[in-house]
Amino acid sequence: METRWVRRLGPGVSALAAVAAIASTTAGAPPATWRPPACAGPPVLAASTVGSWYRLDPTLVDGTLVGQRLSVGAGSASARQLDLPPESFATGPSRGAVLAGSDDGRRSQLSLIDIADGCAWSIGSSTDVIRNGLLAGDGRSIIESRVDRRTRADLGIWRRPLDGGAPTPVLPPIAPDERFGPTWVTELAWSDDGSTLVVGSCGETACRYRLVPPRGAVTTVADASVGSLVGVADDRLVARQACRGLPCPIVSLDIRGGGPDSLADAAGRAVLARDTSGRSVVVYEEDPEGSDLRAVEPDGDGAITLAAPPPGLRLVADAAWSGGAAERRADQLVFGPDGRLPIDGSRRALLRQVGGESTLALDEVLR
Repeated sequence: METRWVRRLGPGVSALAAVAAIASTTAGAPPATWRPPACAGPPVLAASTVGSWYRLDPTLVDGTLVGQRLSVGAGSASARQLDLPPESFATGPSRGAVLAGSDDGRRSQLSLIDIADGCAWSIGSSTDVIRNGLLAGDGRSIIESRVDRRTRADLGIWRRPLDGGAPTPVLPPIAPDERFGPTWVTELAWSDDGSTLVVGSCGETACRYRLVPPRGAVTTVADASVGSLVGVADDRLVARQACRGLPCPIVSLDIRGGGPDSLADAAGRAVLARDTSGRSVVVYEEDPEGSDLRAVEPDGDGAITLAAPPPGLRLVADAAWSGGAAERRADQLVFGPDGRLPIDGSRRALLRQVGGESTLALDEVLR
């Protein structure tokens, strides 16, 4: 069984619990080997940079969490590593950039790292604790979730322009609901077409979701049988059941109303992707070893068996499960050792088109 909450640092969750299930930790790590210089001018991001990646690992000294190590890379360039405080996060990559947030106990600081150019923009700071953030699809703003520094009370969702403008509120704090318990983690994601912001407020096992379209009313999905997010596509929210670990059933809900429909009775890691015809599909592991892959449309139609993962590798899912992510085309899958992106050079992560069998090394994409 793989526990999901120990991969995250949510309000009220012990930092040591967050360390426990991440397979690769660092004991007594040396100081950071890289301090990104300031990027020149305002943030200007590439249209797309397939092959950029990041991975975040806890740093332990005598069993105590003392920080987190962020590794970033692109193409065949050597990975760079920098140290962050214990209460930190990273998201992306998007447009070749990784958003990093860190908190020193007094202020939260946001930085946008341009992986290819090896520099970073300072995006802003807050006396509130910024627990999570996400770069907007147009590359012009950041969505961030905040909590009160003293009480850890939810302070809602904010949008921060990259041009230096003041942050503005997007969503208020979510109302308490005893069915879900205290909110430990606020997940941020975009729908597969990049138009709708998905905000997940997760308790110990179950999650509520608010979907914020570019125009129109916010839609709320509050089903206590629904757990962590897989993705949103074709007006359907795909998520795991409210499980404590993997394997776990995968369900799909019509965001316009209705109960959850089953997509898989027991699944391991799962991602949202697109097949060669451009249809959205949920790709998931059918067996505990991750050796059998299956794809199904969000409404349950068109289920097919895919080629097995490359030998010795597993599907790399979202960062909540893998501790990192790689920028890929929507019709591609990423495979890595134990479902994670390798950072020591001993193994290579591979890309493969959904429904295909041939692979391309992630570090060869940008050559």
